Amino acid sequence: MKTIKVLLLFCMLALVSAGTGWANEEADLSRGAERIIGGHAFMPSQYVTDPFVGSAFTNHVGAAQALSVTKEFHNLAGDPLFTLEGNVVFAALGMRYQQHLGKYWAIGLGGSALVRSGTNALSFINDGANVTTDNYAWVKRRVHRGEKSQLTVGLNWKYSSFTLFTPREFAEHIVDGGGLADAPLVSTGKVWSLQADVLWAYAFNPTFGLRANGNFGVVEDYFESGVLHGKNRISVIGEVDFKSSYDIPIGLSLGTFVGFPSSMTGSGLNGYLFGLWYTGREEFSIGLETGLLEIPTDNSGTTIDGLFGVLNIKYFF
Repeated sequence: MKTIKVLLLFCMLALVSAGTGWANEEADLSRGAERIIGGHAFMPSQYVTDPFVGSAFTNHVGAAQALSVTKEFHNLAGDPLFTLEGNVVFAALGMRYQQHLGKYWAIGLGGSALVRSGTNALSFINDGANVTTDNYAWVKRRVHRGEKSQLTVGLNWKYSSFTLFTPREFAEHIVDGGGLADAPLVSTGKVWSLQADVLWAYAFNPTFGLRANGNFGVVEDYFESGVLHGKNRISVIGEVDFKSSYDIPIGLSLGTFVGFPSSMTGSGLNGYLFGLWYTGREEFSIGLETGLLEIPTDNSGTTIDGLFGVLNIKYFF
């Protein structure tokens, strides 16, 4: 609880100081005009939040595949008996809505669902399957907008619930002499997280832009209710828009993010991002983002590598 109080105090001070801060330019927020800085129209990303406070609706659909998932089984003496191998697939769907409040503030709500399952009998037995639903709420405050940059701070709250199907644990329980009635075939849980966000964008010129994020907060332990851990992420993404230089409405983005502590399920996601975007309309953006992910599977530091693809559509009002 002490950690939460310190975090909330920090965030409140940041937002209050923002209220008396540097908001030095009355940017037009309508129909995507705010995301144009120095002539460059910034593109969205599924993993790197933008600093803009204008009204917008976003939806996404995506899929991922984790490769070469392995699990070793041991006897009572700790000697390896055999290893199960297989692949795991993920499918995701979500939407978010943000509403500006005046020139400098915005609030937002969103939700998403993620389904994970093994692709064959071995990987299903080994890694099971699960369904996770996430609900989001956030507030942003633009504290500075200059000729080539924008800085925004905010708070982001997420509440997740999950249902996990565990056929391997069920089988191990029965083999070890456990009863059928209390065999752990399905487990459920709920966790929440709270983060303070620092969001920045910089336009070198109409063609090139750069964004960077710092997200710092806490997340409840996935396996032990009421236990909190740090949840932090540093992200950077660069982008190029060929529309201004070559009159081709195509944009490319390349970025990376690092989550830490890296060993924790709720915070340790890392990845490399590549995006291909349509940039022909100011009030509308659509694109495909893909890349590599390193996904923590538990709190022991064990991870699996995966490939993902997300179709992202964003409307500005």
